[in-house]
Amino acid sequence: MSTASNTETGPVWDAIGNFRRGRDAISGLDEHGQITTAGWFDPDVISLAHGEGIRRPHPTVVAAGVTAVLDSTKNSLDNYLYLRQNQDFESALVELFAKQGIPEDIASNLGIDSGVTRLFFGFFHAVAEPGDVFLTAQSYYQGINMWCDMAKVQLESVETSADRDHKLTRDTLEAWYDRYVTTGRVKAPRGVILFNPSYTGALYDAEELRELSAFIEEHDLVVLEDAIFYRTEFPGNESVRLASLPGMAERVVTVDGGSKAYGLANTRIGWACGPAAIMERINYHTMVTSMTITSQAKAMALAAINAPSAYLEANALECSARAALVADLVDAVNTDVASALGFSPRMPFLRVAHQPKSGHSMLINGNGMRGLTLPGGSAIDDSTDVTRYFLRTEKVCFSPAISNGFTDCTLRVSFGCLGSEHTWAHSRAAETQAAAIALLQHADPSVGRADLAQRLQAAGITSAAISDGVGETFAEGRSLIREAFENRISAAAVRLALANKNILQAG
Repeated sequence: MSTASNTETGPVWDAIGNFRRGRDAISGLDEHGQITTAGWFDPDVISLAHGEGIRRPHPTVVAAGVTAVLDSTKNSLDNYLYLRQNQDFESALVELFAKQGIPEDIASNLGIDSGVTRLFFGFFHAVAEPGDVFLTAQSYYQGINMWCDMAKVQLESVETSADRDHKLTRDTLEAWYDRYVTTGRVKAPRGVILFNPSYTGALYDAEELRELSAFIEEHDLVVLEDAIFYRTEFPGNESVRLASLPGMAERVVTVDGGSKAYGLANTRIGWACGPAAIMERINYHTMVTSMTITSQAKAMALAAINAPSAYLEANALECSARAALVADLVDAVNTDVASALGFSPRMPFLRVAHQPKSGHSMLINGNGMRGLTLPGGSAIDDSTDVTRYFLRTEKVCFSPAISNGFTDCTLRVSFGCLGSEHTWAHSRAAETQAAAIALLQHADPSVGRADLAQRLQAAGITSAAISDGVGETFAEGRSLIREAFENRISAAAVRLALANKNILQAG
């Protein structure tokens, strides 16, 4: 069973059990597994827990998919082509990794599988034995609780601090070693799982990574750096890869994929690079256990990587604006609570744990509600209680951060994909045009530009361009965020505050 350290009380706690508690809370189940309310998939629930991309992929990606489906040579539907190289795609991946400062000889050792999940399994297969320990920071992606359990390795969540954006630091790692390894409570770790950018929008700078690299070398650790949020950095920010630092390239496997920046979550494709010996084992794992990386997925991923930069820049700009919006709305909830009570509680009900610099979500500290009495008489103890309260009373679903290594009332707000289904209306014409051009060019490769335009017009397909600016495309998502906080979360917070006025007055 994978475990993680309960950094508040010391004893080892059950990571899988806490993941299940979080999953049950967002699914509308009570502590006994009984359905008591709507869940995060219900249509009338505003979900702040989903984690897909912010909008549909660029129309050129859709066109590449159409071409790949129709192609009977390179992308045949009826042949086993999962092991055939797509040289253009692989060259693009090498360039993408090298652009991040990873040495080209390391960037050229590629692995491609059906999503980052599969690459994690390949990594554990390549470097770990059952019972090996891997360290990660609080705010890690909740899925690795299950992945470590399946791989029979032990996950340890290292306590972090909000003033360092809940990132791993040399100090936090040394404190963890002193507390657990030196005392013999946990055996020396095999490696580190580093999320950079993190799932709550933190970025490691070069100096922070240099300090980590010294620790990693001293303790002879291997590292998986999950960079799935690369190219979602907010304006003015950039990522630095651990493998770009001296001495790290031979210790680090860097993984990325199509789900977050590129809007290809359902295409299921991920890519990695790293030391030759490790990547050979990862690719062996892919070959014998997966066989699912379709040539169509590779064609679409190649188009996504090469899509106009304005598309990604607009997505990042929108997420930056949404992060600022959520911060303002959190402040407004606290103002509403104080106004209703006639005084400000000693601790705000909600507080932004750290400002994100990338990605699609942010951490919210809800410890101002800890200890308050819920309708029915029970007290709020952790993030599952907070999640159940807002889901039951106002049909807003937070992501309880008990699944991410936090044992208090910390919540994760996923704002990126909210309203993403409404972006279809703003890209439909451009997608249709791109797909129609791909179809016509497949039917007649010699068709000229003028003839192509004439045929499109005859089919009633008008000229269209995707909006790369932050405007109506994302308006519905911002509207849903406002609805969640202004009309639902605030109302529920005020009711909870008034019901606990005496407790809050006592401080």
